[in-house]
Amino acid sequence: MVLDQLDPGALLSRTYQLPAGPRVRLRLARRSDRVGLARLLEQRGIEPSTLQLERLVRYDPRRRLVICATTPLDGTEAIVGVGAIELDSSELEPDTIVVDDRLTDGLADLLAAALVGRAGRRVA
Repeated sequence: MVLDQLDPGALLSRTYQLPAGPRVRLRLARRSDRVGLARLLEQRGIEPSTLQLERLVRYDPRRRLVICATTPLDGTEAIVGVGAIELDSSELEPDTIVVDDRLTDGLADLLAAALVGRAGRRVA
């Protein structure tokens, strides 16, 4: 997987094989992800507040982009990563990236590339 050759338009329509770990699918975060996101954050030692969780699942897509990485795990779609970026910022850098490092080597880079690629396309 070559991160600098990712097509921002196709990012959310396919799965990605990580260097080490399962295949993941990237998609926009949605309200039903609240429990899965809380589980991921708590797993990483982050005690999310209600406001922090709400900010990940309720956002204005014209101003903020939040992408979840999911993989099939134990018969369900598990959230193994999340990333967010402000679209109206002068610097196109993710402000949030949290991944389950036990399962997903390379996912942080994939999420960062996806966020910056999509944000750059939206801002341009």
